[in-house]
Amino acid sequence: MTTTLRLGIAGTGIAALQVLPHLAQLSDRIALTALADARRENMEFFCERYGRPVAMCGSVEELCARPDVDALWVASPNALHAEHTILAARNGKHVICEKPMAVSLEQCAAMVEAVERHGIKFVQGHSKAYDTPIRKMGEIIASGELGRVVHIQTWNWNDWLLRALVQSEVDTAQGSGVVFRQGPHQTDIVRFLGGGLVRSVRAVAGRWEPHFPDAEGNYTAMLEFD
Repeated sequence: MTTTLRLGIAGTGIAALQVLPHLAQLSDRIALTALADARRENMEFFCERYGRPVAMCGSVEELCARPDVDALWVASPNALHAEHTILAARNGKHVICEKPMAVSLEQCAAMVEAVERHGIKFVQGHSKAYDTPIRKMGEIIASGELGRVVHIQTWNWNDWLLRALVQSEVDTAQGSGVVFRQGPHQTDIVRFLGGGLVRSVRAVAGRWEPHFPDAEGNYTAMLEFD
């Protein structure tokens, strides 16, 4: 017997819109039942793209109180990930959270405590480790075909800090800058391929763009695995 998961989404910005094609593919297993956003026009646009009406809530508190929501997709601004995850946990809703998990270790610890206290399932979402090419790379490494892996190197250059951005997107305190916005993807992939558990992290980051003094524009990290 297939059980339909009733999903609510907090935040209907770009991250949430990117989920739409996947919801269409899983329509026999996932039913989108409610949205939450302070901007009603965003929710209306989301519903138009989704192709069917969905309940619209003016707050995440209202969404989490709904009995027709089993799980919450946290796609709200990064600085609100912890607050919305904890709220969902207190209401017994399972959580899929966009990257980054939160903007401080203290927030992450509070999220873990809430998840464990209320016995819900938590998935740190937007994971590149589920992409087909990355999964295949993992299979090849695990097979031993290439021998023992001793070093993994990944590089990325793009124009992220030079794009049209609003103030909150260039403020590290609000979970922005390339460390929060780009770094999780590389770290996610390297941890998947390298075996998961990291023993130590050494890193540097820089703020080189004079127009955005509160956001990192570059970083380098070395992860040592157990």
